[in-house]
Amino acid sequence: MIRSIKSLVVIAIAIFMAASCATETEVSETEIVPNEVAKANVEGEAYLNFLDLNDSLATANSLYYSREVNGEQEWIEVIMTLDDSSRILKMVEQYLPAGSDAVYSNHFYFKDGVKYATKEFFLESKEDSSYFVELLSYYDNDEKVTATKRRTAEYEDLLDQEQYMVAAKQDCSSDRAFAVVNQTGKFATTFQGFVEFGGFRYLIVGEDAKDGYSSALVVQRTTPLIMELRDNESNLLGAKLRVNFQTVNDDGSSQQILWGVAREI
Repeated sequence: MIRSIKSLVVIAIAIFMAASCATETEVSETEIVPNEVAKANVEGEAYLNFLDLNDSLATANSLYYSREVNGEQEWIEVIMTLDDSSRILKMVEQYLPAGSDAVYSNHFYFKDGVKYATKEFFLESKEDSSYFVELLSYYDNDEKVTATKRRTAEYEDLLDQEQYMVAAKQDCSSDRAFAVVNQTGKFATTFQGFVEFGGFRYLIVGEDAKDGYSSALVVQRTTPLIMELRDNESNLLGAKLRVNFQTVNDDGSSQQILWGVAREI
């Protein structure tokens, strides 16, 4: 979704943000093996580069979810890279923690349907300084971590210029990213009302909880179900919905366009 609708969603409904694989934290000296440069994984890094740099692969967006916490905005979304059979090859989980100026991300790479590698990008603090960290982990066929390496830089854009160092093995769970993609758990799409803004009507969906996640979609057609939801809004709050949508980008902004919606029993 969009920069313009992000603020709308926050005003429309409060939402809850789960913990990530890594967040801004103080350095734990036990997590790093000093002065030991990590060995290159030529085959692994070649596969990751193939997925990162292959513009011919299809991409798709999850719903965009946001909330306001103590006057600070936070949000989360997932961008997928797909093969010709629409199987997920890569997921990028992007999120902005409340109170942070930096967008963090977790990258999940899959091979033959199994989590093959992960990259975590986050801000870390030590004493009075902060810097960006990249953790790269590889996994076996049972999705158990086989190795983790780490590098740091003052700015995220400079990470590629630094060497990886050996680090303690660290798993990065893809459970939250899949929940976002599949609209399940805390990312369920129950009916949370409508908002009128800028001449458009937005359908608000999200977890049926006071502090649940929510997302807004532009209503294109007034279908019988949209009419039913509109005419019985207060009575149908919390009704389970399934939405079909498309994220449309235009002039640096994006919107979630609602193509279809159905009731789930």
